[in-house]
Amino acid sequence: MNFTNWKKWAYFFQMVGCAQYILLTILGMFFYAGGTYLDPNIPGYSFFGNFISDIGRTVAYSGDSNLIAFLFFSIAFFIVGVSLIPAFIAFPGFFKNNPALKWISIIGSFFGIFTAFCFSGITFAPADINPIGHRFFVYGGFLSGLFPSILFTINILLKKEYPNRFGFNFMVFTIILIGYVILLFAGPSSLIIQVTGQKIVLYSFAICLFIHGYGAWKIEKECKIKE
Repeated sequence: MNFTNWKKWAYFFQMVGCAQYILLTILGMFFYAGGTYLDPNIPGYSFFGNFISDIGRTVAYSGDSNLIAFLFFSIAFFIVGVSLIPAFIAFPGFFKNNPALKWISIIGSFFGIFTAFCFSGITFAPADINPIGHRFFVYGGFLSGLFPSILFTINILLKKEYPNRFGFNFMVFTIILIGYVILLFAGPSSLIIQVTGQKIVLYSFAICLFIHGYGAWKIEKECKIKE
């Protein structure tokens, strides 16, 4: 397989991973077995009362089996994590002729791969079975995700041949992610605020990386940037 074609497919796989993540987590909400941290008697999934992680519980807060929602959640997180790794490996190739930008992108990709690992890892640490492992993957994913977001913004905006709009895409997400990290560690304990903030950042993450994947796929396909 030609390496250029491999990179093109890596970005396509990233887009598929992000799209299925959005679709399957939303489907998981419809099959959630009910209950929230504050009220186990609430029927179904509460958009402003349940975290996305609640979909991945093996037993819902209601006490009922949550198998179907758990499967949707597990597939969504595992695939999106796996789908990001090849793209993170391929991305530094755009900056091969600029040593400074190349190393910035390599560092960003290193943290990006760890972020992807955390996303997939959540699959194996449901909050109701392994809360310590679950928190590690959640916090690790959010914190490590800041680095590729910031560094890729710098890379793209400094690379003349790379369209700036894809750098601004990462810039917007960086602002959202920084806001959520502050909310996560120093914000109000209000469940509604925390739950809403989590959904905004996770779906922004998927949309941002879908847009990034599309841009990189298109550039790679059209060979607009020479290595």
